Amino acid sequence: MKKLLTIIFVLVSATLVSCVKDDNGVDNKNYGPISVDKVYMHNTNSVKELDPSVGARLGTMIRLEGKNFLGIKKITCNGSPAYINPNLLSKNSVIFRIPSRNSDNSDTPTGEDCAEALRDKIVISSNGNDDYTFTFHIMGSAPAINSISHCIPNQGSWVTVKGTSLKGVNKVVFYNDLDEAVAETEGIRNENAKGTQFQFQTPAFPADYEGGYIIAETDNGKAASPNFFYRVKNIFLSKFYSEDADGYGQKYNPNSTHDSYYAWGSGITGDLPDNATYPGIFANDTDPFPVAGDGPKNPSLFRAMPVPGTKIPVLALDNGKHSADGGACISRACFNSDACSGRALGFALNMASGVELFNTATSTDNLCFQFEYFIPSKWDSGRLAVTFVDAGIDWMANFHPWTTDPDHFKNGMTEWETATIPLNDFPKFAGQPYGFILKNTISGVNGEYACQGMLAFYNDECDGKPAREMTDFVVYWNNFRVVPMVTPELEEDEE
Repeated sequence: MKKLLTIIFVLVSATLVSCVKDDNGVDNKNYGPISVDKVYMHNTNSVKELDPSVGARLGTMIRLEGKNFLGIKKITCNGSPAYINPNLLSKNSVIFRIPSRNSDNSDTPTGEDCAEALRDKIVISSNGNDDYTFTFHIMGSAPAINSISHCIPNQGSWVTVKGTSLKGVNKVVFYNDLDEAVAETEGIRNENAKGTQFQFQTPAFPADYEGGYIIAETDNGKAASPNFFYRVKNIFLSKFYSEDADGYGQKYNPNSTHDSYYAWGSGITGDLPDNATYPGIFANDTDPFPVAGDGPKNPSLFRAMPVPGTKIPVLALDNGKHSADGGACISRACFNSDACSGRALGFALNMASGVELFNTATSTDNLCFQFEYFIPSKWDSGRLAVTFVDAGIDWMANFHPWTTDPDHFKNGMTEWETATIPLNDFPKFAGQPYGFILKNTISGVNGEYACQGMLAFYNDECDGKPAREMTDFVVYWNNFRVVPMVTPELEEDEE
């Protein structure tokens, strides 16, 4: 009897052992050695084979094909564990998503952030076998370009690009409107650890280059900018002066589209700023660029408002609040409709490289307004406002980047930058065709004049800060232009 019980115990024990399952519901027994032969990417639209040296980015659904997968207990990618669905596991394949997060809820490391022993490694643990390591390039999340500091840079100047997942930038390639690569640069520096910005050095462009977009090639893949880069020919107002003078003693010629300006006692500079008038602001008399910084320098002439050194007083308002200059508008640069609207804005319909950039039917969804600006003093209140029609706030768009990036402006800018304002930010323009802008700026909502230009609002308590007297705030600006704003779709985005 005792012998019989012993036999039964052994048989039951063997049965229990054979039925023990691991955490993935797989029988815990020995399997043959694992091998991986091919890798496929799965997305909502397609399935395609992947080159392990090219790899895939975090969050990508992939399928491994090979042998002896039934014994899989665990899969890690760059050290982060992947979730294994038993229903997607078979003898010769397993489907899983490359994890974006680690077991401690931290981001899955990639590139230089990942320890070399774990970097670009898919490690498969299996019952009865040593861990199987498969080399597979793992990229971070899809990179994106959110802004370019200066869109009309001089050759050799450094331009800052901001975005996400911009790690391991190898080079920047410049494309024209025919999607042809026309130049590239490997001059890359100041890439930060978070992958949110880097700088590239501007190469020499072909003589016939009329702008387009850039593509940054990174360890996480490619990222394209909108096609608003280097649109020099779309500038409709740059020099802000001509040889003729108007009745107010200011240089103005309504027939000189590119060079004219018109200002009604606005406090903007009546003559071009120079070093003799404002010493220390410019490098020299003939090169009126900011001294500070080695980044982009303004490539053209410019205006300033208010006139440097102007005292901006604080006045009491009827509502008990205080404001700069009562109405908060201390400086105003207005441009006569003849000089600006009819020909200049129409001129922005530039034909580049035989490709129509946009026409009167183009939606404002795909267009933006750009200009270069430089504010050497602290900027932490107020805003710049741009208007195409002098008819209230519905025709006006505000520009105040200090609210989202206060550190960048707390000590004053060190180099010129490009302001980019989507035309949809003008309430009356949102969703309208470009022809709607032309119609209203030519005729003017108020009839006789259609005043366009830029206004500077200072610490008027609209931003929740108390008004204060200012003597050092000045805005330098130029190169008004309307340009396209469409980001090319990259095939890699499907991943």
